[in-house]
Amino acid sequence: MKITVRQVETPRDANDIEDVATHCNNEHGCGRSFDAREIGKHVFACVQDKDRKYLNGWIAYDINNLPVGYMVATMRQSMFSTRNYAIQEMWYVLPHARKSFAGLMLLHEFEQWALERDAERIYMQVEHDHDERLTERILRLMTSMGYKKQGYICVKVIPTEDTTNDRSTHRSVGAEQAQV
Repeated sequence: MKITVRQVETPRDANDIEDVATHCNNEHGCGRSFDAREIGKHVFACVQDKDRKYLNGWIAYDINNLPVGYMVATMRQSMFSTRNYAIQEMWYVLPHARKSFAGLMLLHEFEQWALERDAERIYMQVEHDHDERLTERILRLMTSMGYKKQGYICVKVIPTEDTTNDRSTHRSVGAEQAQV
């Protein structure tokens, strides 16, 4: 599968990321609130940051110019030095394109952007809470590119009034209690 990756430049790119993000949410949701329009709005903000100093996004397209993946990242100044931290905020590739190097190509673009902006560290995360094989595959890819596991991330989900679709809440209380 031939893949091209380009930086987010147009409203269409933001709309394409909305579509792929909807697939991501359907596959991995991770129990968070989701509104594709909000994602599109934030992704399109990349275009308004002409220098891409704080926010950037890339989208992968197949040979038919259909979106198959995306990466969105932020840049933050370190509290310990004058350098920056590059942080992957969203990264996803559609299942049928996962063997196409789309994920690797997106990661490469992110790394180039981070290096051009004097990043001291690049932070990546894998947030698949129910597909251990995919998580391990992504971690192997990242390890092969020089990343290492460091520390732990703990997440506290703040419940809203409606948690009926929050898979992490159901998982934490047990299936039998979730029925009550």
